[in-house]
Amino acid sequence: MPQYTPEHQRELDVLLAAPEWRQTVESGFVDEVKRTRIEPGKTRNFIDTVVAELVRHNEARARNLIADGIRDESRLLDVFSRWPDNPNGCLNPPITFLGLNVTAACNFQPRCVYCNQEQVPAALDLAGWKRIIAESIGDAKDGGPYIYITGGEPLLLGEMIWGDDGIIRFATERGAAVNVNTNGVFITPEIALRFVRAGLSKLHISLDTCDENLQNELCCGDRFAAILRGIYNVQIARDLVGVQYPVIHTNCVLTNRNLDQFPQLFQFILSRHKQTADRNDPFRNDLFPHVIPIGGRSNAALRPTETEFRRFYETVWQEACGLWDEFQAGLNIPNDQRGVLFGYFTNPFLRVEHKGGLDAYVKASAEGVYGKLALSRHCYVAPTQASYTSDGLQFRCGSHAIRRIMPIGNANENGLFDGIRRGIPGLAELPQEDLCFGCALATLYINQSVEGKLKEKVKAMLVG
Repeated sequence: MPQYTPEHQRELDVLLAAPEWRQTVESGFVDEVKRTRIEPGKTRNFIDTVVAELVRHNEARARNLIADGIRDESRLLDVFSRWPDNPNGCLNPPITFLGLNVTAACNFQPRCVYCNQEQVPAALDLAGWKRIIAESIGDAKDGGPYIYITGGEPLLLGEMIWGDDGIIRFATERGAAVNVNTNGVFITPEIALRFVRAGLSKLHISLDTCDENLQNELCCGDRFAAILRGIYNVQIARDLVGVQYPVIHTNCVLTNRNLDQFPQLFQFILSRHKQTADRNDPFRNDLFPHVIPIGGRSNAALRPTETEFRRFYETVWQEACGLWDEFQAGLNIPNDQRGVLFGYFTNPFLRVEHKGGLDAYVKASAEGVYGKLALSRHCYVAPTQASYTSDGLQFRCGSHAIRRIMPIGNANENGLFDGIRRGIPGLAELPQEDLCFGCALATLYINQSVEGKLKEKVKAMLVG
């Protein structure tokens, strides 16, 4: 069984012996959670779902064009990019991602130095959020959407999020995988155990540095210890119940103040996650950081310069990779079997292809337009995603929801698929640099991957 380092296990033992955990254990709640917990749901394949739908809608038309002598691969790719306008209202594509910004409120007052969250009123109650979730899940026999709950600070809503009648359990019981994005300070022993009972799949907790003073400066308060306590409470809860969920990821907002400290943060994480050589073990990447370059034009003073970004990608990141290799060597993993930092846990430059390479990318990054060099020919993925803000507005994607541009619906006026159908006509005009420069790395990756598979489909059809 994977184990924590002796040093970190002592940290957890001290916390477990403290009154709050002692009272929780003595109450019998741990045993209750063991009896009543549910397993996390499964996620539909983000890429293959989009490809399958586009091929289903467009293959016949593409074959007819080929039969008429059309051999232009770009033109045929354009055919496969089209989602039907569907005036009869029967287009209900499988939803792979559902973003729920359940509140704009936050318990951090003052807020983190880089927070540029727009304050909007709350217009949806628990029933409203459940209605959206139920519509998005549909038939989840082969997996449901990845439901990403964020804020503000979502745990301000209490039992509405983690309760037995709350959003997490409601979605999980219907087959979806749920993630909560939080600052972590509300995660008491009871709430950590309730996450387990509700079947929470993942937990994203903000941690920008392991330097206590700098972290407190970035989040404008004496909060470092409380953030770590929230993380450790989840680790203890999982071990007491004997489960491997929720998997914890950390969100590291990359600024000019913490950029050079990233290797120290990574080393801190390596010393506090379970030691396992098994690549299939959920704990293999537990606590690993998602690197998120700071966004928002109001954060120009915190944005790294072109030179600083280049240093991060050419030097700082390599140091972190060296630490990862040393860690694997310490687990006696042979050289040819060691993994690299990849997927979510690679840096933003390496995760997707950027036109112009690193030179162009660091220049764009210094301007705060991280996604513009990675935009695909079309936005293929949008009709399989939906994002809502707390005032009920529906957006095509998380990037548009964050910037609050181009809403396609309102949960208090129409259904999720009504909004998606309403957004189809304008989809042909996307992506545009000025609208989509902030496209999320995950969405950029999906679009690039879908485009690659559709190109392969076109080539195969032309050969066949």
